[in-house]
Amino acid sequence: MKRCPTLAFVTLIVLGVMIPSNSYAGVEDILGKWVAKAVTPNGPIELQLEIKMEGNQLVGAMAGLQGSVPLSNLKFEDPDLSLEATLAGTTFKLTGTLKDGKFAGNYEQVGADLKGIWTAERKASSAAAADPAEIAGAWASVAVTPHGDLTVTLDLKQEGDKVTGSVSSETGALPIQAASFKENMLQFDVVFGGTRYRIEALLKDGKLSGQWSSVGGSDSGAWSATRKIVAPAPSAAAASLDGTWNSVALTPDGDNIVFVLELKQAGENVTGNAVAPDGKIPIQKATFVNSVLTFDIQYSGSTYRIQANMESGKLTGKWSAINGQETGSWSATRKSP
Repeated sequence: MKRCPTLAFVTLIVLGVMIPSNSYAGVEDILGKWVAKAVTPNGPIELQLEIKMEGNQLVGAMAGLQGSVPLSNLKFEDPDLSLEATLAGTTFKLTGTLKDGKFAGNYEQVGADLKGIWTAERKASSAAAADPAEIAGAWASVAVTPHGDLTVTLDLKQEGDKVTGSVSSETGALPIQAASFKENMLQFDVVFGGTRYRIEALLKDGKLSGQWSSVGGSDSGAWSATRKIVAPAPSAAAASLDGTWNSVALTPDGDNIVFVLELKQAGENVTGNAVAPDGKIPIQKATFVNSVLTFDIQYSGSTYRIQANMESGKLTGKWSAINGQETGSWSATRKSP
């Protein structure tokens, strides 16, 4: 790609974050580790993919000779997967279809002509235990009792075989006890009304299925749980974006470009300017909803869109040119008064 001074300046002004909107149908089928092979002009290369669910968001990483890099724009609409990964300043887009437990598809270098095919299959494991992240999160559980179905929310956290969490309903929450997850089997106790109940369930095809029983008693019944998609957290406080931000943008050529972003927020509406050495450019259609900042900028007859996620006081993500192929990563931190 030839570098153009005007394009570089445009890039400086418009860098932002693209936050994918994930589809969750059949998502359990793709969680875990995969061995991917790509056919390149210099011969085949092997990479490792890892896909997890954190809360209500699909996340992942790609590992190869140059270390591990995070995946972006990760989307799965059963059976189709798409994602992007940036290696040494170069972004690659992969699309593939899941069939018979394997992925097959195409990759292409964003903004260039390099293309090829890739395949992936699950990484063989010496142990049958699922990846810890596969049960972490919120689950909607149903216990079948003589008095009807009892539905509660099961929140789990995991470190190796150790599991902690709670069960909750509109009436309150109770901690789980003696919990473990080994060889795809989840077990935990919960004490209610002076009685200890034990749940044992097998994780298969993304669903927990098993039974509950009263410890030392004769009561028992079927128990199951499916992953619960948790709604995103409410928007940050109205003044959370107010102020000046130092931002760093990565261009397709691998250059770091610094510019200042001035923001003012009123509820979900945001106003402000991108400040470059030769002046200010107002942002347009700016909002801040569910911790995501989105705005457009018009420059030299073109429109650019920025979407950025704020976490721990930092904005991170990507910028993208509307109706174009230019894209790159971007981050911003609040400027000290």
